[in-house]
Amino acid sequence: MGSHGTEEAAETVMVALRRIVRFLRLADRGHGLSAAQLYVLHVLVDAPARSIAEIAARTLTDQSSVSTVVAKLVARKLVSRTTSKSDRRRAELALTAAGHRIAIATPHLPQSMIVDAVRAMPPKQQANLVRTLGELTAAIGADAMSPRMLFDDETAPRRPTKR
Repeated sequence: MGSHGTEEAAETVMVALRRIVRFLRLADRGHGLSAAQLYVLHVLVDAPARSIAEIAARTLTDQSSVSTVVAKLVARKLVSRTTSKSDRRRAELALTAAGHRIAIATPHLPQSMIVDAVRAMPPKQQANLVRTLGELTAAIGADAMSPRMLFDDETAPRRPTKR
């Protein structure tokens, strides 16, 4: 591939990345919640979690990121945290009625769509994607950054005030 082909490849990659980032940012973040908070609500729709570690596994992220997001959801009374009867050191997490209503009202989350799309790829295509994204993140130095939940550090948009 010559320099013209390389330039076209770089442009195509940048367009694809901008589309993905825009797709993620424009996700329904209604109810004053971040995309990360909505994602956690969604993983709790099917079943409560026996721990933060279980939610981390379901969201494919680290426990510290999940812990921060869950704490915000508990504070807003969208998730309940109760001490496990079988292990008093463990906190069980479940949606409250309000959390369930919000999760049901926001059915298509980009994070879930991405995970589903990757899982649907043939193994060879998955391996190529993993390798290529790993190489790209290393080349730009992003591999040194902590991989937090998508948009968990962003403030959710404010609801418009009624006048």
